[in-house]
Amino acid sequence: MKQISSRSEIPADTPFVLVIFGDEAGKTQDGLGLIITVPHGPSMAMSELSFTAALHSAKEIAKHKKIPTVYAYK
Repeated sequence: MKQISSRSEIPADTPFVLVIFGDEAGKTQDGLGLIITVPHGPSMAMSELSFTAALHSAKEIAKHKKIPTVYAYK
């Protein structure tokens, strides 16, 4: 897992899984990548817990699909 500060840090020609905070939960295919969005909740602790759970899921997806890197962008 690699923490990034901008989506531009993800190489354009490499498959990836990205976990981000957003307005609502979802999974979106974006070119070679999969983006998992975790909603901001009223409780920061719950949001962080949800983000951690999404990272775990992202790692499992990456392992299953042989994707080299999972990125996290907060």
